Amino acid sequence: MNTCECGNTIDGYSAQCARCRALQALNLGKDATDKEIKSAYRILVRVCHPDLFEYDKEAKALADEKIRSINAAFRLLSTQPHPETPPEAGPEFFTIGSTRKDVLAVQGIPTAYSTDTFEYGSSRVFFVGDKVVGWENAPVRIRLNVQLQPRRAVDQGMHYIATGLSKDEVLAVQGTPTGFSHDTYEYGMSRVHFRDGKVVSWENDPAWIPLRVQPH
Repeated sequence: MNTCECGNTIDGYSAQCARCRALQALNLGKDATDKEIKSAYRILVRVCHPDLFEYDKEAKALADEKIRSINAAFRLLSTQPHPETPPEAGPEFFTIGSTRKDVLAVQGIPTAYSTDTFEYGSSRVFFVGDKVVGWENAPVRIRLNVQLQPRRAVDQGMHYIATGLSKDEVLAVQGTPTGFSHDTYEYGMSRVHFRDGKVVSWENDPAWIPLRVQPH
């Protein structure tokens, strides 16, 4: 049985194993760490994404082919991490105001996209121009790495949602909503409703994400 220069078994008629072919697609050597793999992937996505070649059909077709290769390589390497690579400190997020490139760097290639929407399975990210304006996070298939933080300092001692709380205070208590509009924060099937920026009511459906509301 043939082996690659890295020591792994070679499949088919290739001169390299699947891992080394994937690393080559990301312009990396065989000793690349998980951190280097993620960094290379994000850079290549920014450089090669088909959206950058919207008005050049030939270049867009080449970019489509390249991005599929990059995405396939990254997925393979993500499921076969380097055994000597230590875990990273934590995930990265995008938020309101993030650019399309920010979303691609954090979330990866969408499963479908249009002018104003990136889709990741059943989850969606909405844009106006180049900026994120909202999302619907349906993590049954693909969870969005999103984060919405309070804009102002709030009392960190609060534990429950109550009428009269601000949007920032709800974020401090409940965390990032799975979806939202100007007057509503959604947490799964639960909803918190606002008027003039203050909580006026809520609908608590604890089957998926229960609201942290004061027990009676």
